[in-house]
Amino acid sequence: MNSLSCILVIIAVLIVPSLGTAADTKSASHPAGADQYEHDFSDIAKHVKAFESPERDAWQKPDDVVSLLQLWPGNVVADIGAGTGHFEPRLAKAVGATGRVLALDVEPHMVTYLKRRVKKEGLGNVTVQKVAANDPDLADGSVDRLLVVNTWHHLPDRARYAAAMNRALRPGGFVVVVDFTAESPEGPPAHARLSPATVIAELSAGGFSARTVEESLPLQYVVIGQKQVASMGRPAPTARQADLVEVINANADHARFTRGVNTYTVKTLEKALKPTDDPELRALLYHDDTIVTRTAASVFAARGDRGLAVLREVAIDAALPANNRSVVEDVIWTANARQASAVGARRSGNPGPERGRAPRPPRVAGTALDED
Repeated sequence: MNSLSCILVIIAVLIVPSLGTAADTKSASHPAGADQYEHDFSDIAKHVKAFESPERDAWQKPDDVVSLLQLWPGNVVADIGAGTGHFEPRLAKAVGATGRVLALDVEPHMVTYLKRRVKKEGLGNVTVQKVAANDPDLADGSVDRLLVVNTWHHLPDRARYAAAMNRALRPGGFVVVVDFTAESPEGPPAHARLSPATVIAELSAGGFSARTVEESLPLQYVVIGQKQVASMGRPAPTARQADLVEVINANADHARFTRGVNTYTVKTLEKALKPTDDPELRALLYHDDTIVTRTAASVFAARGDRGLAVLREVAIDAALPANNRSVVEDVIWTANARQASAVGARRSGNPGPERGRAPRPPRVAGTALDED
């Protein structure tokens, strides 16, 4: 083996996923002082058998993991440490023909195998790319979501890597990191495992707002890192917004128990809206009057509007009056749930990254289903 081949083998072992095979605990190396776990993945046949086994699906729950990404058609998602492409068919389906999946891996044998798999399965929206161990090689602002499954503990200089991922994300984007718990019978040796707190700290050092989220995985935890962006602030009121507020207030007394939010008031507002009014309606979500906000939010809830969730990710948190945020959260839940259902994702009751750590709150008057 020449010197170049040796270098490639050394680089190759730094990033690709580690599953609970015998090699994980017996033949892998972890040099003293290294901050990443090294593993030899050059035996493709052996790892394909392990990575694609039904036993893995039982604890990896790939459909549930993909649902955490809250993908919708047209998204660009990068799978860092794609390995044999276990997640690629699911990701390709979630983003649809108008979206793209970037399957990234450092191991040349894995990349070769995955290219053949993508071609064989006709995954036309999946691009396979070999990358360096210390850089995802993604252009700034080029992706909506990042997925890192069973790979984070392999990466060197993870805070720096997190910063590179942060730059690659578009506003409102986030990364989902899935790794093994300390007690898991699968995964790398104990000394190579990372706690959720460590992953959160490393993502935070890269500029993310990171937290654990509820999940259904029996052997793993999930940390989500949200790209932080400056708030756009509360939009200045316009004459059209004032007109819409008048429509809401004129019909608010039709609801006896819901403080102006019911089917009648929502339908009246919908009839008054013009095709160009969406920006004006979104601006009403910032209104100080809770009745105005709840009525506007109910229109979005009736639509299951994913665009509202994107707006929230970019700007709403810092700009909305505190007493209105729960209403918007309920609308976002509705939008996410409808979109996930539309792309066939199984949510399994998980609240997803917009909801954070808490389960869905009791229903508030944030939908168009309230009656007199």
